[in-house]
Amino acid sequence: MSQRRIDLPEVDSVAVRTIIDNSIDRNMSDTAVAKRPPRGPNPFERSQPIAQHGFSVLVEVRRGGHARQVMFDTGVSKDGILYNLDALEIDASGVQAIVLSHGHADHAMGLTGLIKRLGGPGLPLVLHPDAYLERKLVLPDGSETLYPPPKRSDLRAEGVELIEDVGPSMLVEGMVLVSGEVARTTTFETGFPGHMAKREHDWEPDPLITDDQCAIVNVRGKGLVIVTGCGHAGIINIIRNAQALTGIQQIYAVVGGFHLAVFGQIRKDLEELLDLLILVVLGGEHVIDALFPIGNQAGRSWGR
Repeated sequence: MSQRRIDLPEVDSVAVRTIIDNSIDRNMSDTAVAKRPPRGPNPFERSQPIAQHGFSVLVEVRRGGHARQVMFDTGVSKDGILYNLDALEIDASGVQAIVLSHGHADHAMGLTGLIKRLGGPGLPLVLHPDAYLERKLVLPDGSETLYPPPKRSDLRAEGVELIEDVGPSMLVEGMVLVSGEVARTTTFETGFPGHMAKREHDWEPDPLITDDQCAIVNVRGKGLVIVTGCGHAGIINIIRNAQALTGIQQIYAVVGGFHLAVFGQIRKDLEELLDLLILVVLGGEHVIDALFPIGNQAGRSWGR
């Protein structure tokens, strides 16, 4: 896949707020790299955010006094994302675009609820054309899990502006770069075993999940912040691709799902992460606990 260099302007700051993730612990305190929602003295007297198998974050970038918001993924249900927005007292009316990391249901099924709240007409939605594919996972015992995709007809009925591209896209005045397809350059990130896609009328192996993409922000004086959904492309592939796209080598933070376990090369991924001199790694969905003590032992700031 040929790749063109993209000039990604610097922003003054970026904040990534978790809306939906696999787990939640309201007793965790702030760290140097992770801030928790305000609790107050009696947090359980108010509505509490819920955990669901899925992922969604609100990305807010600032430059020159102007703030712009992008919703990256929407979780697994239309009710879950709306409930957590309300429980966290987050006003999403400023969201100017939605990005889908890929078409899996645990990242895309909150779309309809979010679009109805924001108002669909003219709202940009960035997704890879393969996000519409029917998918399933065949487990080692032969059982199957279906992944219903978003439907183009439903999205068009809502009036959203569909940006369907295999390549990179720029959003919110050039402050957020959506990677498009990720170049696969490692030898050990080989895909998702048992993953299938229906093309035409037949099911066929689909381990690479080529619609997997990330969001990239260039923070002044710090480097790239990379937001992933599941990280099916492989977290090292994703980082290297962001570096190649932008020409910027310094990585400040990687936030989101890494899907390390499916590759069977967890330690190799972690060794490469450390070699890339990442200062902050915030693991979200599908990140195993083994990642954190290894990272801390190496002197990095790793949070969750």
